[in-house]
Amino acid sequence: MVFRDRTHAGNLLAEKIAPLIRGKECVVLAIPRGGVIVGDEIANTLHIPLDVIMSKKITPPDHPEYAIGAVTYDGVLYRGSDWDRYSSDPRFEHEIIQKKNEVARQIAAYRGSTEYNFGAKTVILTDDGIATGATVCAILKWLSQKGVADVILAIPVIPRSTHALLEEFGVVIVAIDTPHEFSSVGQFYRRFDQVPDSVVIDIIAKYRGPT
Repeated sequence: MVFRDRTHAGNLLAEKIAPLIRGKECVVLAIPRGGVIVGDEIANTLHIPLDVIMSKKITPPDHPEYAIGAVTYDGVLYRGSDWDRYSSDPRFEHEIIQKKNEVARQIAAYRGSTEYNFGAKTVILTDDGIATGATVCAILKWLSQKGVADVILAIPVIPRSTHALLEEFGVVIVAIDTPHEFSSVGQFYRRFDQVPDSVVIDIIAKYRGPT
């Protein structure tokens, strides 16, 4: 399937999520930047709050494009299948610390703090698409450590192989398309513009109210 844009994808996801959350207190947790557009549409359609979370890929020092894991702002690590192959590099610890600090700075810039309290809410985690899944795996692990028992992963498009990886986390996965052939998230959108930080901040501000 090809989506018109992220808003279209969010609307389709909201239709599929609606029957799953009746009677539940929920929050949409969107991954910046593109995921915030998807999340805003889900939150608006279902009349529930929106917040953001993110993690950053961990890459070997000599292979900056190859994600072998990911880290959250508070140091929750997801280790992929090739983690042990590279983690003995003496520069590796610096990579983890640097990425962790970058995530903390970005989250604070977007939402003002890195404090989260989900209580007993159902968390609807969303993005505009998933490729390898490393960053989402780190966030799912983080949600588990936060004591969130009810997670719906709502994603417009996920490669079939990544879908299988994410199933191991025991969460409900709502996806519109799970193709075998996959080169990038953008190939499944007619319009896939870059989303500026200012747009993310403005959307989050709508839900946080006056400060």
